[in-house]
Amino acid sequence: MYRKPIHIKAEPGKVARKVVTVGDPDRTRFIASFLKNVEEVNTHRGFLVYTGEFNGEKISVACHGVGAPSAAIVFEELIMLGAGIIIRMGTTGALIPDLHRGDIVVPCGAAYLPTSPVLQLTENIILPAVPDIELTYELYRHVKDRVKRRIVLGTIISNDMFYMESPDLARKLSRLGIVSIEMECATLFTISRIRGIRSGAVLLVSNSLVNPDEAEIPHSSIINEYYSEIVPIVLDFLSRINF
Repeated sequence: MYRKPIHIKAEPGKVARKVVTVGDPDRTRFIASFLKNVEEVNTHRGFLVYTGEFNGEKISVACHGVGAPSAAIVFEELIMLGAGIIIRMGTTGALIPDLHRGDIVVPCGAAYLPTSPVLQLTENIILPAVPDIELTYELYRHVKDRVKRRIVLGTIISNDMFYMESPDLARKLSRLGIVSIEMECATLFTISRIRGIRSGAVLLVSNSLVNPDEAEIPHSSIINEYYSEIVPIVLDFLSRINF
């Protein structure tokens, strides 16, 4: 197995120990704009990585692309380059009626399907895909105390087959107590567990699979309006923690 990054062509020391990851390159740039003394450390393959400072603490922001295979490459290579804490900031589709656009989900675990690429990481041993519990609780409390939006701590599901999601699947997942659906958290939590680093996630509800009035995913500019409140709070959390 490669133990040297071949997609993120960053020099040693250019990736911070504390990293925020997102799927969208434009949102990577948006989050990086909250940092000071920002340096672009990778553009290769579209996996943008920026490193800067928040409250004087070095933090990187990285793009992991869409879905488990792409994200797995980025998570592995960030760890190779020195990442010790990775927090995914992404969007998620609500699976319960009382979650609405603009609400926040902090996952305490991520289910995944038997066809998930996650199983390739574990040689078909089904590991629980859970974030670092201590980090997640502290992250949840930090965000909850500082935002006016509803925030839910719950189980999500990571599913790569974006266009296979259906009302029947949404109802089934909702009955199982799964609060929302996205694509990459199970991969992050599994890799971080295997590699011995800490991880967590803060997810913004972009749409709903159970509320027809909120089925459409809004324009990225609207999502960024929601993120404008959340991003500095997450960066502040990262700058303060001493795990």
